[in-house]
Amino acid sequence: MTWDEFKVPFLKHHSPKAVINRIKEEFIQLRQKGESIDKITGIFLDKLRFCVELVKSKEQKVYYYYNMLSAEYQEFMTPSKYETLTEIINTAREREIELNKQIERGERRAQVVNPSLTKKARTTESSKKHDGKCGSPSCKVCGKGHKGECRFKDKSCPICGKTGHTAALCPGNVSVCYKCYQPGHKKSECPELVGKKDGKDS
Repeated sequence: MTWDEFKVPFLKHHSPKAVINRIKEEFIQLRQKGESIDKITGIFLDKLRFCVELVKSKEQKVYYYYNMLSAEYQEFMTPSKYETLTEIINTAREREIELNKQIERGERRAQVVNPSLTKKARTTESSKKHDGKCGSPSCKVCGKGHKGECRFKDKSCPICGKTGHTAALCPGNVSVCYKCYQPGHKKSECPELVGKKDGKDS
């Protein structure tokens, strides 16, 4: 028996569908919040193993990895430049070295991961930061309130490759369903759920 032949029944028995679906959702929502590149990359790769149906190409792996990184990494990277996941991971590590040097020189503050910070506290902190921007209007490029020229103005969108907007505001952005994990619709519009509702009504 080959590894692929063994893996299918093994995972089916030891990894229930509900657990796999939870890992897929965690993978889609994964974001770097102060973790080192090695740590967040380990988490990313661990969850990626269960998302082969969701992430099928090298380009998708690069995009999901880029989308998971914090802004201080994204602003110096363009996903379309990388052909493999290894390339973008190595670039992220090089960027981390430069950021650490900036911290040592006192040019940048170190990001601290605080696991005790609750979701409510994070929301409150985010609101205070937003209020502290003197009511700056929302930027048409990145959607955030800030003064001066947007740093994402001349950067290519990782989804369509065009400039003038970020991935979050891309008109070609394809939503992914958290129920069946297929692109093109949201969970509330999922055919699987709609079919169940119709069955109950009848």
